[in-house]
Amino acid sequence: MDYPAVFEFNGPDKVARWRVIGNIVLSVPHLMVLYVLGIFSQIVDILSWFAIMFTGKLPAGLAGVSCMMLRYSARVSTYMIFMRGSYPPFDFDTSAQDNGQDPEVVVNFAPEYEGRSRLSVFFRFILLIPILIMTMIWGFLTWLVSIVGFFAVLILGRWPKGLLDFMVGVNRFSTRTNAYWSLLTDKYPPLGLT
Repeated sequence: MDYPAVFEFNGPDKVARWRVIGNIVLSVPHLMVLYVLGIFSQIVDILSWFAIMFTGKLPAGLAGVSCMMLRYSARVSTYMIFMRGSYPPFDFDTSAQDNGQDPEVVVNFAPEYEGRSRLSVFFRFILLIPILIMTMIWGFLTWLVSIVGFFAVLILGRWPKGLLDFMVGVNRFSTRTNAYWSLLTDKYPPLGLT
């Protein structure tokens, strides 16, 4: 594992044309769950910050909640942008290693529990500035690519390989940066998509 957060996508070559609209509509229950989990996850991130600042350790329970949230989010996002066909499971497993409930999207983590850098954690908001700049750039490009992907899937019934590779790369970037943001690791994430 090069980075302590790994995103793997094993989606189908073909995607049903109706999914460009259908997946967005069918995502509504997941988006409601994701909204609630997002609020809960922010509280967990704050608790993790204080735990690391006072003890130098990340409690396994807090790390598990962050792992679950990030994994669930990755699965829902790939479904929403019609990269996959199968409906993502409502899986709330808090283990760091993916339990295999969703073979199309595998997200594994290697949280750092001990020996955390209090200095890195204290200044995390400042260290996130370059990541936020890259997130805006990748986000804008993702928006453009998803529009092209919408018409490609609608017409061809599949994502063109280059566009799909880009979207997988953005999801990989997002998983890594969210793991850094959620204090699962002190290792600075690469800003690229590979």
